[in-house]
Amino acid sequence: MKRKQLLMGMAAGALFLGQVVATPAVMAWGPERPTFTNNEPADYPVFNSITDNAAVQDERDFVRIAEKNAGATYSSDIVIEAGKQYEVYIYYHNDASETYNDKAHGYKGVARDVRVSSGFPQELSKGERGKVVGIISASNTNPLQVWDEAYITAKEAVTLHYVTGSAKIYNGYATNGSTLSTNLFTDTGTFIGVNALNGVVLGCAEYSGQVVYTIQTQAIETPEEPEEPPVETPVDPEEPTPKPELPEEPEPEPEVPEELPNTGPAEIILAVAIVIAIIAGLVYWFKTHKAVKHVTKKARGRK
Repeated sequence: MKRKQLLMGMAAGALFLGQVVATPAVMAWGPERPTFTNNEPADYPVFNSITDNAAVQDERDFVRIAEKNAGATYSSDIVIEAGKQYEVYIYYHNDASETYNDKAHGYKGVARDVRVSSGFPQELSKGERGKVVGIISASNTNPLQVWDEAYITAKEAVTLHYVTGSAKIYNGYATNGSTLSTNLFTDTGTFIGVNALNGVVLGCAEYSGQVVYTIQTQAIETPEEPEEPPVETPVDPEEPTPKPELPEEPEPEPEVPEELPNTGPAEIILAVAIVIAIIAGLVYWFKTHKAVKHVTKKARGRK
């Protein structure tokens, strides 16, 4: 690689060098693939597989994010807040040696039909962690696509929105600063390129670049929940107080006359006399009845 071209590639890759700081890889990229270095690039088209890139170091960690216009560095893992804008950074680099870009080598180092696609959560609840994904694909690279993720954690419940027209491509060629189609946020993705957005990206750091777009966050208004009435502690019902037993009414005692009949001596004598008179009357009646019966019997015998 010529020194002049290497310096141009480093300059293109460092358009955001003031903000891009390499962060430790968290294995959020894929797929597994052979890696290369600046001094030993690939001899076929492949994206983001150099581990000592002067601008971003390990190219496999190529999706990063930072708060916009806040002087923050791009990172693979940040906390986001409501009411702010965040800038997503997607680095791309065809790691083929420039040697294979010419007709003599059949242009076998040139990547074709190169597209970039990306995605992010539409909503995050408080404390929830989401992923911002970037995918670079082509029709003749090996592998056909590479991907990486950056992580965002919501400090509060938020919705996330793409800022219309903010997706742009930056490089050292004619397409620098071009606005990208919203196909960026589809599975198909949107074309990138060097002199035109036609999907053609030559090998070498000189032709590398970045796709950048902005996300706006908004707080989710949560309705106030009505205060619940205080919960009363249930009280066990008191056992009914037993009614006092009434004492049994005593049986009525026979009435006792206030005064006893007079039973003096005179009354006793009178009573004895009456008894004697009754007895005497009975004796007299008996004797008379017997005498009458005797006389009657005699009179019958005379007949």
